[in-house]
Amino acid sequence: MTKPETVTRQQLTDPTAEQSSGMQRGQAFAHDGVWCGYAEFPGGANTGWHHHGDYATYAHITDGEMLIEFGPGGTESVVARSGDAVYIPGNLVHRETVAPSGSAGFVVRTGGTGTTVHNVEGPDPVG
Repeated sequence: MTKPETVTRQQLTDPTAEQSSGMQRGQAFAHDGVWCGYAEFPGGANTGWHHHGDYATYAHITDGEMLIEFGPGGTESVVARSGDAVYIPGNLVHRETVAPSGSAGFVVRTGGTGTTVHNVEGPDPVG
């Protein structure tokens, strides 16, 4: 890229990117091991269990809030609210659940190769 490039909100909210149930990911840019885009969650949504392969996920929550569950048996969680930044390590099985008011995030995945979304049956087993 030799100049700034813009992807419109319309392009981001009409996604062709890989998806998980309960959310839509709109791809802005994908090059050199970096994926950058926008995720939109309707009120009450749940993404289902998934991970992002070798990609680490960095997200900025733009409105609302979400619960992020992870860990053995899905027993651990954090709440991310509007204005918060979130980091999810690569290969970490997790799911996001959104409060009835809904939420949206700007998502960047870096440092990975291959498929960016791997939907799975459930969380890592209790060890």
